[in-house]
Amino acid sequence: MSLSPPQDDQLPRPDRATLRQILLDHRRFVTNQPGGRRALLASHDLSDQDMSGSNLTEADLTGAVMHRTLLSGAILRKVTLYGADLRLANLDHADLSYADLRGVCFRGAKLRGTRLNEADIREAVLARYDRRRSLDPELREVRPDFSSVDARGVDLSNARFGQAYVVQADFTDAVMCGVNLRGADLRNTDFTGANLDQADLSRADLAGACFAGALLTGSLLDGARMESANFRGAILDPGVVDRIARRGGRTVQRALPVPPARLAHEHRLWLDSAGHQGARADLSDRDLSDADLRGLDLTALLAARCCLSRAQLHRSILAMADLSFADLRGAQLSYADLRGTNLTRACLSGADLRGANLGPLVSAHRPDRRWPVRLEGARLVGADLRGAQLRQARLSGSDLSQADLEGCDLDGADLDGCKLPGSGAGIPPAYATRPGRVDP
Repeated sequence: MSLSPPQDDQLPRPDRATLRQILLDHRRFVTNQPGGRRALLASHDLSDQDMSGSNLTEADLTGAVMHRTLLSGAILRKVTLYGADLRLANLDHADLSYADLRGVCFRGAKLRGTRLNEADIREAVLARYDRRRSLDPELREVRPDFSSVDARGVDLSNARFGQAYVVQADFTDAVMCGVNLRGADLRNTDFTGANLDQADLSRADLAGACFAGALLTGSLLDGARMESANFRGAILDPGVVDRIARRGGRTVQRALPVPPARLAHEHRLWLDSAGHQGARADLSDRDLSDADLRGLDLTALLAARCCLSRAQLHRSILAMADLSFADLRGAQLSYADLRGTNLTRACLSGADLRGANLGPLVSAHRPDRRWPVRLEGARLVGADLRGAQLRQARLSGSDLSQADLEGCDLDGADLDGCKLPGSGAGIPPAYATRPGRVDP
């Protein structure tokens, strides 16, 4: 059993000079230097202190009150924060791997890019002091509180969450592979683009949550509440879509409004008449798995969150189309025209993009105006991009691991934070920005 702190006004509060010395001594402790001493700050008031960039590995912060404390970039590996109060604290890009975070309150905290992999974030049993510093014999079970946190890009891989409060949190682009969120309160939480592969969401409250573009392959959803939860554009296992729909979740629709041939004809009329005739094709939130759309002119197509897994799109024209959050796993897109297309957060894992044109679309009337392909946050794991044109493509934050880039033209492409095959950063020498050709 651990003890949470007494009332805030009774907690010992070190001044800046004292805290600076404690942090210095702890750094020496961590690095095995003379004069090193482990930081023992259990039940201390550290609110509003600036501890940015500090190395607090294995420090004891049990029950500490750290309201609005600056901890951005801090190293907090294996730290003990049992029952601590970190409301409104700034932990952006901090490392909390393997930390003891049982019963911690992160309400309103900033956790952008923070590492919490393998952390213990389960419930805690706390006893509290009263104002006379007497121990209250009544024990309380406290659930971790992640309500309203900004946790965009956080790494929570294999964290033990338990039944945490995660209401209205922002986990956009978070890495949560294998995370245990069984029974957690996740109402209205944003998981857009998050990686929840093999996560346990069984019996969780997902009402109103957004999973647009999230990866949920192998995830457990048994007994989860899903009313009004948005799963459009999510990457799901086969057979899961119908189960989600039966429980009130929003998913892709199975049927097309008109037959494919009629839809293509109306779209062609719309293009040729500058919108005066026909109708623009809108496949948003539709399921077109295994559809045969080869060679069709679908310029400016609307297909956000559309499921086109294994679809045949060889030599199709999809210039300036909206394919954001689309599921294009295993799709055949060889020699397709994708100039200026929006593929933000699309999943193209295993797709055939040989010889595809993913370069910029240049205005015929104003050569200085161009629209590059948008692939920010897209998944292209194992995609075949041999001989593809990717000049000036926006690939920041995309995953190209295991992709075949032989002869791919990446001249001027934005590769910031991009995962490339065989390289931690930058363009591997084997994939120089030289155009190539692959026979159809």
